[in-house]
Amino acid sequence: MRTFHVRLRNQKDVDILSKKIGSDVSDIRQLKWEYGLPNLFGDTETITVKRGGYATNENPIDISKFHWKDMPHYQSKNIFPYCYFKLNTNVDTDKLMELFEQKITPKTKSLWYPKLKPKNLLEYAWNSKSNLKPKYPIFIISKGRYDCCYTAQSLDYMGLDYKIVVEPSEVSIYKEIWGDKVITGDFDTTTRSSIPVRNWIDDNTTSNKYWLLDDNIKYFFILNNNIVHRSKTSVIFRIIEDYSERFENVGLVGMNKLGFCKPFESTPPYYMNRRVYSCTLLNKEVNEQVKVDGKLWRGRYNEDTDLNLRILKKGLCTLNFSMFNGDKRTTQTIKGGNNDSVYTDGDNRFQFAQSLVDQHPNYVDMSVKWGRYHHHVKWEKFTQILIPKKTYPIHDYGIYLEKQENKKIRSGEKNEIK
Repeated sequence: MRTFHVRLRNQKDVDILSKKIGSDVSDIRQLKWEYGLPNLFGDTETITVKRGGYATNENPIDISKFHWKDMPHYQSKNIFPYCYFKLNTNVDTDKLMELFEQKITPKTKSLWYPKLKPKNLLEYAWNSKSNLKPKYPIFIISKGRYDCCYTAQSLDYMGLDYKIVVEPSEVSIYKEIWGDKVITGDFDTTTRSSIPVRNWIDDNTTSNKYWLLDDNIKYFFILNNNIVHRSKTSVIFRIIEDYSERFENVGLVGMNKLGFCKPFESTPPYYMNRRVYSCTLLNKEVNEQVKVDGKLWRGRYNEDTDLNLRILKKGLCTLNFSMFNGDKRTTQTIKGGNNDSVYTDGDNRFQFAQSLVDQHPNYVDMSVKWGRYHHHVKWEKFTQILIPKKTYPIHDYGIYLEKQENKKIRSGEKNEIK
């Protein structure tokens, strides 16, 4: 038995689907909130129809709660379907694909009927009338991805300067593509993790703040009005820098993952006191407060979550921006990185989860789901609020949308939008 939701946009679509599944749901206004329809096709047990109401949106973000004065315009709201069917069924996947006229896999949990035509997120891009660049240096940690360092490609597209930090054995092969942007240090490569590289950057950077990025961020986006478009301007880094410096107690700030910014949900411009990872702005003054045995990064697993928890336990805030976000490739879906070291212990990630429980027993629990171990962080325990400074610089970032000449980028190609 499997369960998934079918979302519909209007009464016409409801009528079409109702006839296909052998039920007579002629008027959504006559339905109760739950309407049982047994034995609709094959072994399906029930279908439940729920009304989303006639309003197309509800609960817009109250931007006044986010100290957003003199920041770029931002808005987000819940966008509900006209209604949805909840299916509990044993019908096989091939029959479901035929019924709903779209690709369905055993892991599919929800879909729209008819299938929504995907929006071309690259048809428009965000640009800026300002010449503001990030104030702080950017470092990309990379391993085994000299030919697919997506983050470097995206930063090139945005006209940004950066350094790619690699292990000594990979310097020559990286330099063949990335030239003088490649640097290295005397790292301990026996740890099978990125910890020594991260600590080397923190120890050797002279700037009081610096950006630290994973190498698998394919694009950077701006989310606004529930739509994301790619950013071709690097001003998004400067906006985050400036905003974080409006407050006395921000310990760590960064960009959220695109996949966590749902287009149909009311999404705040940033999440506070949650995990920030993959694209982070670190503060060396804060780093000194949370070091363990003289080093910022420790262990082998969950080093980013561990750092977030140490910062939050100091009473500082973390800000994870959703308005500005990155399309980070999912862990273990591309070659290189730590795929061949950190994620191959053969214990269903027991050590991976247990290490964080051991480091923060009052804030982390562990469970078994989907045949492997998972840690669960109690982020809700952190209730500190932002403390605004009396004065701070204000800039006109001048971001705007512009239509692109070349609308598509095929997966794996270097940046082609002009």
